[in-house]
Amino acid sequence: AGTAGTVIAADAPDTTPDAPVLIGSAGAFAVLDDFGEPLLLGLQYRGRPYTRLGLRPGIGLLYGEDGQSYLFADLAHDWQLPGRWVATLSFGFGWFNNGDDIEVVDAREFQTVLALSRRLANGARLGISGSHISNGGLSSPNRGTETLALFYALPLGRGK
Repeated sequence: AGTAGTVIAADAPDTTPDAPVLIGSAGAFAVLDDFGEPLLLGLQYRGRPYTRLGLRPGIGLLYGEDGQSYLFADLAHDWQLPGRWVATLSFGFGWFNNGDDIEVVDAREFQTVLALSRRLANGARLGISGSHISNGGLSSPNRGTETLALFYALPLGRGK
């Protein structure tokens, strides 16, 4: 159960919730600003859950078509919802490069992400995420940006 080519019933347990994942994403930077919503591509590795809280460490890179980039590390928590749905909340810190358009003042930026995904038959997840990136008051003004992206999370092996 849970391998490619097999079907998982809607109420079957996930066989990969503790496996590390590789996440690919595509979407837009600056979705709430007037910068033309530059396209973004992202790649992230998220490890196995650690601590009693089930926090998963991750590292990733977002890259925008106008030269924007955000290299970050984060901690995430997944909540398994009914019907193979998963909600994820993550908090991270990294370094942002403005590129041509976005007016982020400080390269040191925090990121908060909320994602909703659906577990597929092969254990992968397909979903949508929204994030807010800002300096959290480290400098003034505290301009930031928002992203909206579709993502595919591929488990790397089986859970513990």
